[in-house]
Amino acid sequence: MTAGRRIFLNIRALGLARVATLLSGLITTAWTARALGPDGFGVLGFGTSMLAYAALFVNLGLSTYAVREIARDREKATDLADHVLTLRTLLALLVGGLYALFVLQLDKTALVKAVLLVQAIQLLGNALLLDFVYQATERMSVIAVREIGTSLGNMVAVLALVRGPDDLAIAAGITAISFVINAALMLARFSRDFRMPRPRVDLAKWREILRTSAPMAVSVFAWALFSHLDLVMLGFMAPQTEVGWYAAVTKLLVLSLTAGNIILSAFMPQLAAAYGDREAMRARMRDYAATILSIGGLIAAGGLTLAPAILGTVFGPAYAPAADTLRLLMIAVAIVHINLTMGNPLLVWHRQTGYMTAILVGGLTNAALNLVLIPRYGIEGSAAATIVAELTAMTGLAWLHRRAVGQLYIGIAARAALCAVLAMGATMGLTHALPDLMAPAHPLPALLIGGSVLVAVYALAALATGLVRPSRLRRLIVAAA
Repeated sequence: MTAGRRIFLNIRALGLARVATLLSGLITTAWTARALGPDGFGVLGFGTSMLAYAALFVNLGLSTYAVREIARDREKATDLADHVLTLRTLLALLVGGLYALFVLQLDKTALVKAVLLVQAIQLLGNALLLDFVYQATERMSVIAVREIGTSLGNMVAVLALVRGPDDLAIAAGITAISFVINAALMLARFSRDFRMPRPRVDLAKWREILRTSAPMAVSVFAWALFSHLDLVMLGFMAPQTEVGWYAAVTKLLVLSLTAGNIILSAFMPQLAAAYGDREAMRARMRDYAATILSIGGLIAAGGLTLAPAILGTVFGPAYAPAADTLRLLMIAVAIVHINLTMGNPLLVWHRQTGYMTAILVGGLTNAALNLVLIPRYGIEGSAAATIVAELTAMTGLAWLHRRAVGQLYIGIAARAALCAVLAMGATMGLTHALPDLMAPAHPLPALLIGGSVLVAVYALAALATGLVRPSRLRRLIVAAA
């Protein structure tokens, strides 16, 4: 099978899975946010962000390292799986214990502490997850089936058991247990496809793995400063209701990056395999950049234009004050897609130290700005800090990427921006022409009609400007390795 065909099939498999998980996730998130209210939903968001930092110390960049190594030599799959699972399980036990001690010392209510401790079960699920093997061997359908089953099960459990603010601990437990079920299903599939993983203790091998993965781990930690630090800091510095509003918009932020992460996962093995052949790297990157920036422009345009309708439809009128914050984060989403384009391939091209430095500088910028802006501007200040931090990281990543392959993608990015502006203009024109139909009091019709117009105009503009070319799509499907 050709490289392009494998990428296309992987995107299709992950795309179908993410559509299913996106729809079920929207239902789950909307139900949970409405049932718990902004205060309870803020507690869940605060706990999720806190736990994200603990999870970083469980993974330590091991998944990215394993994908890179297995993609280049698939005979390493079972051996690396043994080592990675053993290392991560030991780390999960150690980090989980330290996390529990930290939570017990917090100046929070007993309910908040209970929720944070229940969520810590996720650390074990993260440790045992074997997605990296199937991503590296380009068998994304396995990941897709697991994701669909787990997301649907999680949705059913939430709809059945979460009814009001008193069910906050139950909601946390459902999410935590779903992580463990994820891992168990993947272990069973791996045992059938390869063999049962077994504990491996080899200190020399562990030192070699950790030495190589350490810059990746620091990069992921720095990335978490973008993704979770703002919500953690708001949890300590802002009213709980504002934390709930911000937790809602960050859920939408994560959902808005779903398509980009699908594309990244599908292209990553081929980008890794192209390392060492500069022309192959450049050719594969042009296809990757055109695909991910096209998606990023559409998503950012939709979020900027339809923020009130999105919040009203998904979360209800209680979350309406977060509309401006969502708009600011949609600007950050556009920049994130640029950073996904130029940054993440560096990890599989043995430039993890440079990537780490760029992301770390951006993360520290985010932390410093949050300290200054949250007390004065609240959640809007935190969103603005994210934009500046992403721009800071983008500068370093662009410099590193150009050194690696000798090209940037300014033309592609400019066409995506133009298409976004045209689509936003058409949608805003519709809003002025039909103010009653597009009013915030009717969020679902506004979202459906406005979204349809925006997608249609963007698609036409993408074809007219050459952002999306049928010839490129055909090449993506049939291109030779």
